[in-house]
Amino acid sequence: MRQAAATLGSWRLEECWVVVSLEPCPMCAGAMVLARVAGCVFGCRDPKGGFLGSLGNLSDWPGLNHRFQVVPEILAEEASEKLRAFFRSLRARK
Repeated sequence: MRQAAATLGSWRLEECWVVVSLEPCPMCAGAMVLARVAGCVFGCRDPKGGFLGSLGNLSDWPGLNHRFQVVPEILAEEASEKLRAFFRSLRARK
């Protein structure tokens, strides 16, 4: 988001979408609220830390000054497998 803001010359990312493999955590979702993103697309849910639907939904939190669209579970199985493979390879290196 910092790179996008630098490229656009504004911290307001009102026309931008965040696309990620894993559902964002509360801190990342909060950064999206503050940056005024248009929306977020993510692959798989994070039942232990995701805050765009799993543990809560900061994108539509009452009292916040910005709301954004969320498109969950796009290519969820593929995203989940990529994350599993990534962490499997990290464990194998140890």
